[in-house]
Amino acid sequence: MTRHDLIDITDPPAPGFSEAEIETIDAARVILRRHVRATAVLQSWTMLTDYLALNAVRERVEVFRVLLLDRKNKLIRDKIMSRGSIDHVPVYVSEVLRSALVLDASALILCHNHPSGDPQPSQADIDMTQKIVDACRVMSITVHDHLIVGFGREQAAFSMRAAGMLGD
Repeated sequence: MTRHDLIDITDPPAPGFSEAEIETIDAARVILRRHVRATAVLQSWTMLTDYLALNAVRERVEVFRVLLLDRKNKLIRDKIMSRGSIDHVPVYVSEVLRSALVLDASALILCHNHPSGDPQPSQADIDMTQKIVDACRVMSITVHDHLIVGFGREQAAFSMRAAGMLGD
């Protein structure tokens, strides 16, 4: 029995990767997830983008996730909020806010992937992010960033905070 016999529809093989590379990525994801939970997720840009990229590498559709953080920026939970299509993912501000409130998160990092490889945000991405930032501000929850992960020849991540798009 090969690894592919054990994969179900929710765990599609990543296009362009060999089985050995996929196994290495899976092992790295487990190690990095364990390390992220034990340390401040914001301690380095590289650690954060590597973590997000490793989690997005297998996705063939857009996936919107939220990293819910405590007051020391330690990860409380990495929550997939929704899965979409190849070029869209539905995001509900109320669901993001509810998750933060239920888990007593004081900060969030929003993230989604662009399977096309281009991490540049669409106007819909920008508008949705601003709605979440505005709602979180009312509840005194900080949105540290919205990162868009893309894959081309090299993994790339777009930071809305670095681009001045978070409106604060």
